[in-house]
Amino acid sequence: MKTKCSLCFTNAFALLALLFALTVNLMAQPQYYNYNTAVGSNVFPFGVNPATGKSIQTLYLPGAFSQPSPSPSGNISKIYMMAVGSSNTTYTQLTIKMGLTTDVDLPVGAWYTTGMTTVFDQSSYNVVTTADQFFAITLTTPFAYDNTKSLVVEIIQCGYSGTGFGVRNTSLSGTKRHAGPLTAVSCPHPWGNSSAITTHTGIDIAPPNCSYSWATQTSGVTNLLQAVWAPTSSICWAAGAAATVRKTTDGGTTWTNANPNPGVITGDVYNIWALDANTAILTTSPGATFIYRTTNGGTNWTQVFTQTGGFIDAIVMSSATLGYAYGDPVGARWSLWKTTDGGATWDSTGMYLAQVGTEAGWNNAMSVVGTNIWFGTNNTKVYHSTNGGLTGSWTAGVTTGNVSTYGVWFTSATNGMCAGTIAQKTTDGGTTWTNAGTVGGAGNMTSIGGSGTNFWLTRGNNTYGTTDFGTTWTGTGYTGTAALWATSITNNPNGCLGGWSVGATGTIVKLTGNPVGIVNTNNQIPNEYRLAQNYPNPFNPTTNFIFALPKAGNVDLRVYDVLGREVETIVSEFKSAGSYTVEFNASNLTSGVYFYTLRTDDFTATKKMVLIK
Repeated sequence: MKTKCSLCFTNAFALLALLFALTVNLMAQPQYYNYNTAVGSNVFPFGVNPATGKSIQTLYLPGAFSQPSPSPSGNISKIYMMAVGSSNTTYTQLTIKMGLTTDVDLPVGAWYTTGMTTVFDQSSYNVVTTADQFFAITLTTPFAYDNTKSLVVEIIQCGYSGTGFGVRNTSLSGTKRHAGPLTAVSCPHPWGNSSAITTHTGIDIAPPNCSYSWATQTSGVTNLLQAVWAPTSSICWAAGAAATVRKTTDGGTTWTNANPNPGVITGDVYNIWALDANTAILTTSPGATFIYRTTNGGTNWTQVFTQTGGFIDAIVMSSATLGYAYGDPVGARWSLWKTTDGGATWDSTGMYLAQVGTEAGWNNAMSVVGTNIWFGTNNTKVYHSTNGGLTGSWTAGVTTGNVSTYGVWFTSATNGMCAGTIAQKTTDGGTTWTNAGTVGGAGNMTSIGGSGTNFWLTRGNNTYGTTDFGTTWTGTGYTGTAALWATSITNNPNGCLGGWSVGATGTIVKLTGNPVGIVNTNNQIPNEYRLAQNYPNPFNPTTNFIFALPKAGNVDLRVYDVLGREVETIVSEFKSAGSYTVEFNASNLTSGVYFYTLRTDDFTATKKMVLIK
């Protein structure tokens, strides 16, 4: 394990990484967006026909809003687009509609009309933009978004005064945009022409009210685990002592050996990052420092980097090709590296930052949002770059009270937290740090992660959580017997958060978030009855039932054991048409197989689930 001479406490480890995405300076930062560097522009619908207006429909495929991390399902509260120029425009009758579909292209020669919901409707609306920045429109009716489906967005404006503007876009294949009309007609406009472009768009997701719980999982090893990265709620990589690498693709039900052919990786793994179940990058430092890469799920690893006398602390890939690494100073300069070929080669050109005194970094203590990079030190400061780590872009935010910042995590370009002997937060991108609320327990806090105003940190054998950006902390998380060292928080398909923490003796604990109570999750009318598979499954002790009603009626949802005996009535009441999620707590039941049945006047369905305690 890596040890800093300035501390007598055993070295802390925290995985703290967000994906790089934007190559512009963002003023309005969406939570999730689809930006990439193939930038074009078009005038639809905000910059044409000031007398009669314009309209567009754009389709975004599942997973489109993948930066800086994949968006969860949940209620879209804001939509963002990136303006080409600066403007001040007042629109007449600005309307936005949204819909969900399983289609991967818009229909050719026709406007998409199925299941569209009006989410914004203003007779007069002013939009002020700045060149190459996102601008936001707050929806008057939040839209229930399913991240497994394509999202259709329709925008209509019936004329404007002021200076119209264009929006940035990327060329794709197929039919991703309709724009109309070809000739001036009164609002609302019919379908006009088609193209294969998608505008640079962002969304804010308002998560449901969630309950959270931690549970231990079986890693299959007893070695110290000191690095973890979860690209999704199903896929997670963990790594640690003696070249140990473990991987799950089923949410942690099973963990497998992701270094089955030993000999290439040497030493203890201090940091790991993964794109998916196949591609991962990790670092070790047995004397010199090394970076290894796999593209086949860990079956084979290739050494792609080494630095004599160095110690790489963290690696963050912003895409399949672009990534960054930071490490302890060598030759009185911080070790800062960049890759543009998926981690195959690394270069430090143009990324100079001088070392001050004997300062050094901490394993995993790096966070990235857009072009902003932050990393922790042992010198009462967190370094921050606003443009991807280029020379001259670095400033240091003083963390008085935290000599060592073992954990650094930002959920936006402005809001973040760091952890050491105390928890601290910033609302100005790390320029100033203030003390957060008191965290329970004792000793150093070894990792922190989160999303929005929700954060979790590890301290000793325990996890602590906050839902109010560090004002208050609860000790209702995990309490175990082994010290925890690293944390990775990700999104669940149900709109809540999830993730993992890892630590000594092969310890792996999983965070699961589930919506609380019965929630109508969609403001659209389903086309048919549906009872989905419960999530998660297997579960312990809570799971969620999801069902859809195309019309109002009496609903009965019950749980039975394998002998057909009823063990719980979940729902027994009249309900309006819609899609619903209901949480089930099985803490009073024993492990085993159970069945749940949904009955209405016109529909009956049964599914199986497994409770494991």
